Amino acid sequence: MKVSFLVRYSLVVVLLAFLQSAEAQELRPAIKDSSAKKPAEHTTTDEVLSGNPIKLTVTKDDLSSELPRLDEPLALGDAVQLGLKNNLEFLASKEEWSGSKYLARAALARFGPQASFSTFYSSSSISQMLFFMDRDISPAPMQPIVRGNSLHLLFAGYQPIFTGGRLLGGYKAARAIERQTLAKYQSDRIKAALVIKEAYWKAAWDLARLQVSEDYVKYRKWSVGLMEARCKEGKVPRADLLREQAELAKAQQQVNSGFRDYNTSLLELKVAMGVNVGSQISLRDELKYVSITEEYSSFLSEAQRNRPEIMQADNKVKEEKAKHMVVRSQYSPQLGAYGIASNTTGQTPGVNESVNGQWGGTISVIGGITLFDSGKRLNELKAARVAIRQAEIDRRNVHLNVAKEVSQAWIDLDMSRRNVSLAEAEVTSAREDERLFYRRYQVGKAIELDYFVSGVRYFDARLRLLEAIYQYRIAEAKLIWSSGNV
Repeated sequence: MKVSFLVRYSLVVVLLAFLQSAEAQELRPAIKDSSAKKPAEHTTTDEVLSGNPIKLTVTKDDLSSELPRLDEPLALGDAVQLGLKNNLEFLASKEEWSGSKYLARAALARFGPQASFSTFYSSSSISQMLFFMDRDISPAPMQPIVRGNSLHLLFAGYQPIFTGGRLLGGYKAARAIERQTLAKYQSDRIKAALVIKEAYWKAAWDLARLQVSEDYVKYRKWSVGLMEARCKEGKVPRADLLREQAELAKAQQQVNSGFRDYNTSLLELKVAMGVNVGSQISLRDELKYVSITEEYSSFLSEAQRNRPEIMQADNKVKEEKAKHMVVRSQYSPQLGAYGIASNTTGQTPGVNESVNGQWGGTISVIGGITLFDSGKRLNELKAARVAIRQAEIDRRNVHLNVAKEVSQAWIDLDMSRRNVSLAEAEVTSAREDERLFYRRYQVGKAIELDYFVSGVRYFDARLRLLEAIYQYRIAEAKLIWSSGNV
């Protein structure tokens, strides 16, 4: 009997508590004041940019004033194309490639004839052999000198006939170096495009976050207005109002930080594009998710065909093989045709009346080979072979690293794609929770704090979705770069 009585008593107590709770929830009537309506959910881009407090101004005498100026909205593709025309690091790489082409032509010119003109004036007491000491004069002239004073005018010419591969190896090495600088130029080109894309999407992300931050400030201003009215009515303690005012101040600080991040990203974009830092540019493309249809294998195949680092490594092997040819040529005879024409005048026993002031010349074929050098050529040849093996190992390592970069970019893209889907689901759920709590708050079934918490969760979900899309766009840009495309 006692147990049955206690059970019935407990049920009565629980029922009374439930009824009191329901009655407490009905204490606040439904909201009818129009001021309780929440603000519009989305702030437009124009509204955000109109409040930008930072504007960089560059006069004609300031730094970067000589660079092109842009005052227009830019799509991502336009920004990349303009950057490839104006990016200073990329342009410097282009000049380096141009210089290497001329050096390759200089190596090719060594196959042809060479001629020089020299003058010797001598005053000698004994017979000597006089020759030009500066190696910049080629071919180097020489002239026998006897006692007395004399003036010599000499034309010298040389044509290589056989060098054992020395000239051919030098030309092949120069061509390989030229191809390597071309690969570096192409590598800098796709790298410049990647940097521009990263800066563009960072600016787009900062702008999108600014829009959410502006929405949040409007939301917090609205919540502060509600709490002020409730506090005046004595329905909520002053601490709740102070808490909302603190949240509003924090939201306004986020807007200020957002403007700093956005303007910094725009500055990075201007530098990457190589334009005047005072340019007033804006972004035409918004931060949106666009799915990629290509598969991993297609990007890997494109990287094998297009990545400049692979071409650079291949030509490094060719360069070392050409240098090996040059070293090996030291074991071969060197043969060439040499000619000289001279006019000698002066008071010297070596110049008689019949040739004084007259032109004469000599044509000869000169050949020679090194017989013994204490192992110098042998060790240089072994070192050249080691350099070839090292270049081949480096080439395989480059192939591996390129495959790694493509794979890592694909992994990042795939994970970012999944995170975008999850973030979209989170935003949908948070938006529905916020709507339900707002509806319950309107009809007096929920207190302000519950609704405000749901609103904060919704704004946080929007920010996480934007971050997921930004990470996806960055992964997409890196995947395109890793495949060797712009």
